[in-house]
Amino acid sequence: MAARGHVQDPNDRRLRPIYDYLDNGNNKMAIQQADKLLKKHKDLHCAKVLKAIGLQRTGKQDEAYALAQEVAALEPTDDNSLQALTILYREMHRPELVTKLYEAAVKKVPNSEEYHSHLFMAYARVGEYKKMQQAGMALYKIVPKNPYYFWSVMSLIMQSISAQDENLSKTMFLPLAERMVEKMVKEDKIEAEAEVELYYMILERLEKYQEALDVVRGKLGEKLTSELQSRENKCMAMYKKLCRWPECNALSRRLLLKNSDDWQFYITYFDSVFQLIDESWTPPLEEEHSLEGEVHYSIEQAVKFIEERITEESKSTRPLRGPYLAKLELIRRLRCRGCNDEYKLGDPEELMFQYFKKFGDKPCCFTDLKVFVDLLPSSQYTKFISQLLEVIPLSSTTESEIALPADIKALQQHLCVVQLSRLLGIYHAMDKKQKLTVVRELMLRYHHGLEFGKTCLKTELQFSDYYCLLAVHLLLDLWLEEGEEMAVWQCLTLLEEGLSHSPSNAQFKLLLIRIYCRLALMQNTYSTTPSGG
Repeated sequence: MAARGHVQDPNDRRLRPIYDYLDNGNNKMAIQQADKLLKKHKDLHCAKVLKAIGLQRTGKQDEAYALAQEVAALEPTDDNSLQALTILYREMHRPELVTKLYEAAVKKVPNSEEYHSHLFMAYARVGEYKKMQQAGMALYKIVPKNPYYFWSVMSLIMQSISAQDENLSKTMFLPLAERMVEKMVKEDKIEAEAEVELYYMILERLEKYQEALDVVRGKLGEKLTSELQSRENKCMAMYKKLCRWPECNALSRRLLLKNSDDWQFYITYFDSVFQLIDESWTPPLEEEHSLEGEVHYSIEQAVKFIEERITEESKSTRPLRGPYLAKLELIRRLRCRGCNDEYKLGDPEELMFQYFKKFGDKPCCFTDLKVFVDLLPSSQYTKFISQLLEVIPLSSTTESEIALPADIKALQQHLCVVQLSRLLGIYHAMDKKQKLTVVRELMLRYHHGLEFGKTCLKTELQFSDYYCLLAVHLLLDLWLEEGEEMAVWQCLTLLEEGLSHSPSNAQFKLLLIRIYCRLALMQNTYSTTPSGG
């Protein structure tokens, strides 16, 4: 039970046993103790509410509600009763009753900061944004603190978001919120980062991108420190909205020089380079290239920049994926423009092979490479997969007919290749017998991989779970595409087995739900089909 230790009330000692019973789940004893106390102190409202909580928790909701309303009708203002009623209404899932409770308390104690803030939060829980705004301003008048003022501003933003009429949002709620913040800015009263964030949000929603950019780049922007590169990210977003590609390019380039593994800035860098090329942009002769510094505006500069990042990465103590993936991304973009061969960036197949050798033991390797498999000609798929398999350290044993990984790194590498095989359609081209052979092999690998996860917690996934998942998907293909009914029952067996080893695997659970639902639907269809005759 919340906060009873903070209440300096003479009745606190009498109420403590009831709190303890409720905290320990002994609700019947809490009710009995409350009854004893009420015989001696009939006007002890909190005891009635605590009894109501005990009744609520023992399934006597109607009695609990009647008792609570009896106390609420008296409009209590003591902390114990108000907090206990708040807990009770929360357990009853009746948050709207909390608002009425604190509305009455605020009328009786109009200068209470605590009751006004509780009222504001009560309105927030039920989505009464207009009343939130009023409560925030009333609180600010009593206690002129910045957070309370900005509670009111935030309430206006919430009204604008919930307004069905977008025009009303942009002509009334947001402009009013903007004026309120501007007033604080002019009076130099902005104190916290959250207040700047709110101002930025308002300007962005009003599509005042230049003003938002000025805020971020100005003195107020200095307060944006809690998130890494928060200021730069906001500047970048506004540069994009304003189509200021030179600034986008220079800023993304500068950020990549600091951290050449930040993928979002590679995308912005490439977007801006090609936008500048399309616009035939050239830097001014005497001035700075842009507000953010030097600009790259040609393919040659982009190629050189990426090659430099790869060279820098080779000197790094920690391997970075970004520069290598950026090279593949640049090749893809140049191919789309029909000018890749001119720049000699390398063969995508070889680049992907080298990437696999460097990062194949990381679970992210498959998701990294799958974006770029369209760079491979379909005639090279089988050769590419064979090439990858050759570099994985697999060892044959007398117990197994297939070569198996000796450690987790080799297992992750092999899993990556198996996933790429599925993605490239190599399994799809197989006949039924070949698919069943692959399923058996995948399950052998799955069971072998469980050896590496013996120390895993129940909440952790087994390292070899993807083998089981891929086997299930192959069986699903046999069922859905070829009507092989036995395959679906084998799917269920494998998934239930997988779930017994990885109880937290969401993919196992979702596939089970999908199959069970489909089987139930089919059964219903058969049961409702009229028999011939």
